[in-house]
Amino acid sequence: MKQLFLLFSFCLPLVAFSQSTANLEKGVMLKGYDPVSYFKNQPIKGESKIKAEHKGLTYLFSAEENKTLFLAQPEAYVPQYEGWCATAVAGGYKFDIDPTHYRITNGKLYLFYKGWRGDAKKDWLKNEPEQILKANQNWPVVAKSKE
Repeated sequence: MKQLFLLFSFCLPLVAFSQSTANLEKGVMLKGYDPVSYFKNQPIKGESKIKAEHKGLTYLFSAEENKTLFLAQPEAYVPQYEGWCATAVAGGYKFDIDPTHYRITNGKLYLFYKGWRGDAKKDWLKNEPEQILKANQNWPVVAKSKE
């Protein structure tokens, strides 16, 4: 019985982590970029020694000041759709992002894919209000899906 308990206690964190719907890289949101820095008009990589958790997700910060701002009002800084490409979510699926390819609309951070497959932000901007509406409607289902 003791062995079963030990096995369960070691596996529980793995199960909790694997059920996360967030777009993580090495267990960190925004591929290590500081969420507050986006709102200061320049995404900056955070430092591993300056970090905080919100809703079980780890965020890195480039300065203690940014960490303090985040902790005071995390919902003001977290990316929409747990860091997945907003255009993809509007289309009903998850897709990776380029963390330097973003847009802030109505105080919300939206992230986009940019790479050899194209520029998702350009598609988003063709009709941003409709894209936001679609993505918000799709997110509850998309959030539960695998990438």
